[in-house]
Amino acid sequence: MKKVFLLFLLVVLNGCEIENINYSVPIIFSYEPENVQTTSASLGGEIASEGGKKISEFGIVWSKSANPTVNDNKIAEGTGRGETFKTYNIFEPATTYYYRFYAVNEIGAGYGKEYSFTTGEKAPCNPTTDNQISLSRSLPTISINDVEISNPGWGFNEGNIEFKTSASYSTVRIIVQFNEYNQNPPLTGTYTVVSGDFGNNKNLSTGEAKLSIENYGGYPGGAVAATGTKFYVKNENNVVSIIFCDTPVGENYMLNGKFSHSFK
Repeated sequence: MKKVFLLFLLVVLNGCEIENINYSVPIIFSYEPENVQTTSASLGGEIASEGGKKISEFGIVWSKSANPTVNDNKIAEGTGRGETFKTYNIFEPATTYYYRFYAVNEIGAGYGKEYSFTTGEKAPCNPTTDNQISLSRSLPTISINDVEISNPGWGFNEGNIEFKTSASYSTVRIIVQFNEYNQNPPLTGTYTVVSGDFGNNKNLSTGEAKLSIENYGGYPGGAVAATGTKFYVKNENNVVSIIFCDTPVGENYMLNGKFSHSFK
């Protein structure tokens, strides 16, 4: 009899325990924005708890005002308990955004910490003729007839990409090197020249680059852009344009113009 009573009591207690579960919205963590460029930023987060109910959707929300919700701009990235961190090339230049990671279950939407980021400015010049670069006031303008793409293995880590020009009737070659995730082309934005090695993998896609000139025909010889020199990239419809606006390289070169390469 005692065994039957104890079994009945356990069933009752377990039943009460199930009935009294407090479900909640998901508990979320947002990741801090990284790799913010003129039209892009790397964003994401993870789900710490489903809140006791299955998650039907998770992703990012953003707005130009604080506290974005699923009623503002959003991109869903999955269902269930998961995480994501990726680059979104969807933003306007020179604009401040607020973003959060979110997840939705039957109870409602849960949000992670809110972060803000400001996208970069557009290039200050807009060269209209493609594949022509003015080397300086005292040097001729060169016409680019080919852009060689490679992935150098010396002095770089995984994911690097190099652009090297060839110019008709000129011995000058412009070399631009980036450190990008998975050897991807650089995104639209401002790039700043660094010296030495790019560093380890956590420095990938941070708007850093190298810029130099080879001149195997003599005067004024080769040159390397100084640390802190800025130039610009426009990545649109799988066509990458490298843009120079009074960009100094060494003492003898002042680059103006742009060259492009199609990744289609």
